[in-house]
Amino acid sequence: MTGGGLQCPVCGSAVAIPVHRKVPDFEHGMAVLADFEACTSCGLVVQVPPPSAAALATYYPPDYRPHAAVAGGASLLARLKDIQARLQIVRLAKFLPGRSQPILELGCGGGHFLRALEKRGHADLTGIDRSPELGRAFQGTGIRYRAVDLDRSPDLGGPYQAIVMNYVIEHFVSPEAVLRACRAALAPGGRVLLLTPNAHALCHRVFGRYWSGLHAPRHTQIFSPENLQLLASKVGFRDLEVVPSTDPASWSLSFQNLMQRLGSPDKPPRAGTAWYSLALLPAWYPFALAERLFGRTSSMFGILTS
Repeated sequence: MTGGGLQCPVCGSAVAIPVHRKVPDFEHGMAVLADFEACTSCGLVVQVPPPSAAALATYYPPDYRPHAAVAGGASLLARLKDIQARLQIVRLAKFLPGRSQPILELGCGGGHFLRALEKRGHADLTGIDRSPELGRAFQGTGIRYRAVDLDRSPDLGGPYQAIVMNYVIEHFVSPEAVLRACRAALAPGGRVLLLTPNAHALCHRVFGRYWSGLHAPRHTQIFSPENLQLLASKVGFRDLEVVPSTDPASWSLSFQNLMQRLGSPDKPPRAGTAWYSLALLPAWYPFALAERLFGRTSSMFGILTS
Protein backbone atom coordinates (compact mmCIF):
# COMPACT_ATOMS: atom_id res chain seq x y z
CA MET A 1 0.00 0.00 0.00
CA THR A 2 1.27 3.49 -0.81
CA GLY A 3 0.82 6.74 1.06
CA GLY A 4 -2.25 7.41 -1.13
CA GLY A 5 -1.88 11.19 -0.99
CA LEU A 6 -0.65 11.23 2.61
CA GLN A 7 0.88 14.55 3.61
CA CYS A 8 4.10 14.63 5.60
CA PRO A 9 3.20 15.37 9.23
CA VAL A 10 6.34 17.50 9.56
CA CYS A 11 6.56 19.64 6.39
CA GLY A 12 3.28 18.99 4.55
CA SER A 13 4.84 17.62 1.37
CA ALA A 14 3.80 14.32 -0.20
CA VAL A 15 4.78 11.02 1.38
CA ALA A 16 5.40 9.08 -1.81
CA ILE A 17 8.88 7.51 -1.91
CA PRO A 18 8.72 3.75 -1.23
CA VAL A 19 11.26 2.67 1.39
CA HIS A 20 10.22 -0.80 2.65
CA ARG A 21 7.26 -3.05 1.93
CA LYS A 22 5.54 -5.63 4.13
CA VAL A 23 8.02 -5.52 7.01
CA PRO A 24 7.06 -8.13 9.63
CA ASP A 25 7.50 -7.92 13.37
CA PHE A 26 10.83 -9.74 13.58
CA GLU A 27 11.21 -9.23 17.34
CA HIS A 28 7.82 -10.20 18.80
CA GLY A 29 5.97 -11.93 15.98
CA MET A 30 2.81 -9.81 15.90
CA ALA A 31 0.74 -10.74 12.84
CA VAL A 32 1.05 -7.30 11.24
CA LEU A 33 2.97 -6.23 8.13
CA ALA A 34 4.06 -2.59 7.87
CA ASP A 35 4.89 -0.46 4.83
CA PHE A 36 7.22 2.54 5.10
CA GLU A 37 7.50 5.51 2.76
CA ALA A 38 9.51 8.73 2.85
CA CYS A 39 8.57 12.38 2.43
CA THR A 40 9.63 13.78 -0.94
CA SER A 41 10.91 16.96 0.72
CA CYS A 42 12.22 16.47 4.28
CA GLY A 43 12.85 12.71 4.08
CA LEU A 44 10.77 11.72 7.12
CA VAL A 45 10.13 7.95 7.05
CA VAL A 46 6.47 7.22 7.81
CA GLN A 47 4.54 4.00 8.36
CA VAL A 48 1.74 3.96 5.77
CA PRO A 49 -1.09 3.94 6.35
CA PRO A 50 -0.51 5.38 9.83
CA PRO A 51 -1.87 3.04 12.52
CA SER A 52 -4.76 4.24 14.64
CA ALA A 53 -4.28 4.74 18.38
CA ALA A 54 -6.49 1.70 19.01
CA ALA A 55 -4.44 -0.51 16.67
CA LEU A 56 -1.11 0.75 17.97
CA ALA A 57 -2.06 -0.08 21.55
CA THR A 58 -2.42 -3.76 20.58
CA TYR A 59 1.12 -4.02 19.19
CA TYR A 60 2.79 -4.39 22.61
CA PRO A 61 2.73 -8.03 23.81
CA PRO A 62 3.12 -8.95 27.49
CA ASP A 63 6.80 -9.82 26.96
CA TYR A 64 7.61 -6.58 25.10
CA ARG A 65 11.33 -6.08 25.65
CA PRO A 66 11.43 -2.60 27.27
CA HIS A 67 8.65 -3.65 29.66
CA ALA A 68 9.79 -7.19 30.45
CA ALA A 69 13.21 -6.27 31.87
CA VAL A 70 12.20 -4.42 35.05
CA ALA A 71 14.90 -2.32 36.72
CA GLY A 72 16.69 -4.13 39.49
CA GLY A 73 15.86 -7.54 38.00
CA ALA A 74 18.30 -10.42 37.93
CA SER A 75 18.10 -11.23 34.20
CA LEU A 76 21.01 -10.43 31.91
CA LEU A 77 18.81 -8.11 29.85
CA ALA A 78 17.74 -6.17 32.96
CA ARG A 79 21.36 -5.79 34.06
CA LEU A 80 22.42 -4.59 30.61
CA LYS A 81 19.60 -2.03 30.61
CA ASP A 82 20.74 -0.82 34.05
CA ILE A 83 24.23 -0.28 32.60
CA GLN A 84 22.80 1.42 29.52
CA ALA A 85 20.80 3.80 31.71
CA ARG A 86 23.87 4.79 33.71
CA LEU A 87 25.82 5.46 30.51
CA GLN A 88 22.99 7.58 29.12
CA ILE A 89 22.97 9.69 32.26
CA VAL A 90 26.71 10.29 31.89
CA ARG A 91 26.22 11.41 28.28
CA LEU A 92 23.29 13.68 29.19
CA ALA A 93 24.74 15.01 32.45
CA LYS A 94 25.41 18.54 31.17
CA PHE A 95 21.82 18.85 29.93
CA LEU A 96 20.09 17.53 33.06
CA PRO A 97 18.79 20.00 35.68
CA GLY A 98 19.87 20.14 39.31
CA ARG A 99 19.06 17.27 41.63
CA SER A 100 16.14 19.06 43.25
CA GLN A 101 14.50 20.01 39.92
CA PRO A 102 11.53 18.00 38.57
CA ILE A 103 12.23 15.49 35.79
CA LEU A 104 9.68 13.44 33.84
CA GLU A 105 10.55 10.34 31.84
CA LEU A 106 7.93 9.79 29.18
CA GLY A 107 7.73 6.13 28.18
CA CYS A 108 9.68 5.01 31.23
CA GLY A 109 9.25 1.27 30.57
CA GLY A 110 10.95 -0.87 33.20
CA GLY A 111 12.23 2.16 35.12
CA HIS A 112 15.97 1.79 34.52
CA PHE A 113 16.68 5.43 33.70
CA LEU A 114 14.64 6.93 36.54
CA ARG A 115 16.05 4.55 39.13
CA ALA A 116 19.56 5.37 37.96
CA LEU A 117 18.76 9.07 38.35
CA GLU A 118 17.46 8.45 41.86
CA LYS A 119 20.71 6.70 42.78
CA ARG A 120 22.59 9.82 41.62
CA GLY A 121 20.59 11.96 44.04
CA HIS A 122 17.73 13.29 41.91
CA ALA A 123 14.73 13.61 44.20
CA ASP A 124 11.79 14.88 42.10
CA LEU A 125 11.15 12.15 39.52
CA THR A 126 8.04 11.08 37.62
CA GLY A 127 7.49 8.31 35.09
CA ILE A 128 4.66 7.95 32.58
CA ASP A 129 3.90 4.94 30.39
CA ARG A 130 0.89 3.10 28.95
CA SER A 131 0.55 0.17 31.35
CA PRO A 132 -0.50 0.30 35.02
CA GLU A 133 1.53 -2.90 35.54
CA LEU A 134 4.80 -1.02 35.00
CA GLY A 135 4.26 0.72 38.31
CA ARG A 136 5.84 -2.32 39.98
CA ALA A 137 9.24 -1.10 38.75
CA PHE A 138 9.05 1.80 41.23
CA GLN A 139 7.93 -0.01 44.35
CA GLY A 140 10.14 0.94 47.27
CA THR A 141 11.36 4.13 45.56
CA GLY A 142 10.41 7.78 45.77
CA ILE A 143 9.56 7.88 42.06
CA ARG A 144 5.98 8.74 41.09
CA TYR A 145 4.37 6.69 38.31
CA ARG A 146 1.31 7.44 36.15
CA ALA A 147 -0.26 5.16 33.56
CA VAL A 148 -1.40 7.38 30.66
CA ASP A 149 -2.05 6.60 26.99
CA LEU A 150 -0.73 9.81 25.45
CA ASP A 151 -2.20 8.98 22.05
CA ARG A 152 -5.57 9.54 23.74
CA SER A 153 -4.82 11.97 26.59
CA PRO A 154 -1.96 14.51 26.35
CA ASP A 155 -1.98 15.49 30.05
CA LEU A 156 1.59 15.30 31.40
CA GLY A 157 1.17 17.32 34.57
CA GLY A 158 4.16 19.45 35.43
CA PRO A 159 5.81 21.82 35.20
CA TYR A 160 9.09 19.97 34.70
CA GLN A 161 12.59 21.24 34.18
CA ALA A 162 13.36 18.29 31.90
CA ILE A 163 11.34 15.68 30.03
CA VAL A 164 13.27 12.61 28.86
CA MET A 165 12.23 10.19 26.12
CA ASN A 166 14.42 7.15 25.45
CA TYR A 167 13.35 5.64 22.10
CA VAL A 168 9.78 6.81 22.61
CA ILE A 169 8.84 9.72 20.30
CA GLU A 170 8.76 7.39 17.26
CA HIS A 171 6.07 5.21 18.90
CA PHE A 172 3.26 7.77 18.94
CA VAL A 173 0.47 8.23 16.42
CA SER A 174 1.36 11.95 16.42
CA PRO A 175 4.88 12.79 17.62
CA GLU A 176 4.03 16.44 16.97
CA ALA A 177 1.10 16.38 19.41
CA VAL A 178 3.29 14.74 22.06
CA LEU A 179 6.03 17.35 21.61
CA ARG A 180 3.43 20.09 21.96
CA ALA A 181 2.23 18.49 25.19
CA CYS A 182 5.85 18.33 26.38
CA ARG A 183 6.45 22.00 25.60
CA ALA A 184 3.29 22.95 27.50
CA ALA A 185 4.47 20.91 30.52
CA LEU A 186 7.96 22.45 30.68
CA ALA A 187 9.00 25.16 33.07
CA PRO A 188 10.53 28.27 31.41
CA GLY A 189 13.91 27.33 29.97
CA GLY A 190 13.18 23.62 30.37
CA ARG A 191 14.38 20.96 27.98
CA VAL A 192 13.16 17.86 26.21
CA LEU A 193 15.92 15.26 25.94
CA LEU A 194 15.05 12.55 23.45
CA LEU A 195 16.88 9.55 22.04
CA THR A 196 15.51 8.26 18.75
CA PRO A 197 16.58 6.20 15.72
CA ASN A 198 18.22 8.07 12.83
CA ALA A 199 16.75 7.17 9.43
CA HIS A 200 20.04 8.20 7.78
CA ALA A 201 21.98 5.56 9.76
CA LEU A 202 24.65 3.53 8.03
CA CYS A 203 23.13 0.48 9.74
CA HIS A 204 19.84 1.22 7.94
CA ARG A 205 21.70 1.29 4.63
CA VAL A 206 23.41 -2.04 5.39
CA PHE A 207 20.44 -4.02 6.75
CA GLY A 208 17.54 -2.39 4.89
CA ARG A 209 14.17 -3.81 5.96
CA TYR A 210 15.90 -5.72 8.79
CA TRP A 211 17.16 -2.51 10.43
CA SER A 212 16.11 -2.44 14.07
CA GLY A 213 15.15 1.23 13.85
CA LEU A 214 12.01 0.29 11.89
CA HIS A 215 10.75 -1.82 14.81
CA ALA A 216 7.66 -2.70 12.78
CA PRO A 217 4.82 -2.26 13.44
CA ARG A 218 5.43 -0.03 16.47
CA HIS A 219 7.43 2.84 14.95
CA THR A 220 5.17 5.32 13.16
CA GLN A 221 7.66 8.06 12.18
CA ILE A 222 11.44 7.77 11.91
CA PHE A 223 13.40 11.00 11.94
CA SER A 224 16.72 12.34 10.72
CA PRO A 225 18.51 15.39 12.18
CA GLU A 226 17.08 17.65 9.47
CA ASN A 227 13.40 16.83 9.85
CA LEU A 228 13.67 16.66 13.64
CA GLN A 229 14.90 20.25 13.46
CA LEU A 230 11.89 21.16 11.31
CA LEU A 231 9.50 19.56 13.79
CA ALA A 232 11.12 21.26 16.79
CA SER A 233 10.75 24.66 15.12
CA LYS A 234 7.17 23.93 14.09
CA VAL A 235 6.21 23.07 17.66
CA GLY A 236 7.83 26.24 19.00
CA PHE A 237 11.10 25.14 20.60
CA ARG A 238 13.68 27.88 20.27
CA ASP A 239 16.67 25.59 19.92
CA LEU A 240 17.56 22.00 18.98
CA GLU A 241 20.97 20.43 19.43
CA VAL A 242 21.51 16.99 17.88
CA VAL A 243 24.21 14.77 19.39
CA PRO A 244 25.17 11.49 17.67
CA SER A 245 24.87 8.35 19.81
CA THR A 246 27.12 5.32 19.39
CA ASP A 247 24.68 2.41 19.24
CA PRO A 248 26.03 -1.15 18.86
CA ALA A 249 22.65 -2.53 19.97
CA SER A 250 21.10 -1.36 16.71
CA TRP A 251 23.59 -3.47 14.76
CA SER A 252 23.12 -6.47 17.02
CA LEU A 253 19.30 -6.35 16.80
CA SER A 254 19.39 -5.76 13.04
CA PHE A 255 21.56 -8.86 12.67
CA GLN A 256 19.09 -10.73 14.88
CA ASN A 257 16.23 -9.64 12.60
CA LEU A 258 18.08 -10.99 9.59
CA MET A 259 18.84 -14.28 11.33
CA GLN A 260 15.23 -14.50 12.47
CA ARG A 261 14.08 -14.25 8.86
CA LEU A 262 16.58 -16.88 7.69
CA GLY A 263 15.98 -19.21 10.64
CA SER A 264 12.62 -19.48 12.42
CA PRO A 265 10.41 -16.55 11.37
CA ASP A 266 7.40 -18.07 13.14
CA LYS A 267 9.19 -18.37 16.49
CA PRO A 268 10.20 -14.93 17.78
CA PRO A 269 12.85 -14.80 20.53
CA ARG A 270 11.74 -14.53 24.13
CA ALA A 271 11.12 -10.89 25.10
CA GLY A 272 12.20 -9.93 21.57
CA THR A 273 15.88 -10.59 22.22
CA ALA A 274 17.87 -13.66 21.19
CA TRP A 275 20.73 -14.85 23.40
CA TYR A 276 23.27 -14.27 20.63
CA SER A 277 22.23 -10.60 20.32
CA LEU A 278 23.42 -10.03 23.86
CA ALA A 279 26.50 -12.22 23.46
CA LEU A 280 27.60 -10.50 20.23
CA LEU A 281 26.92 -6.96 21.41
CA PRO A 282 30.63 -6.10 22.00
CA ALA A 283 31.52 -7.39 18.53
CA TRP A 284 29.29 -4.77 16.91
CA TYR A 285 30.91 -1.85 18.73
CA PRO A 286 33.49 -1.19 15.95
CA PHE A 287 30.64 -0.96 13.43
CA ALA A 288 28.87 1.58 15.62
CA LEU A 289 32.09 3.59 15.88
CA ALA A 290 32.40 3.51 12.08
CA GLU A 291 28.90 4.94 11.83
CA ARG A 292 29.92 7.78 14.08
CA LEU A 293 33.02 8.42 11.95
CA PHE A 294 30.80 8.75 8.86
CA GLY A 295 28.29 10.95 10.72
CA ARG A 296 25.46 8.45 10.24
CA THR A 297 24.84 6.90 13.65
CA SER A 298 21.89 4.57 14.25
CA SER A 299 20.59 6.79 17.05
CA MET A 300 20.68 10.46 17.94
CA PHE A 301 20.08 12.55 21.03
CA GLY A 302 17.91 15.63 20.46
CA ILE A 303 18.07 18.41 23.06
CA LEU A 304 15.10 20.75 22.60
CA THR A 305 15.03 23.97 24.62
CA SER A 306 11.78 25.85 25.26
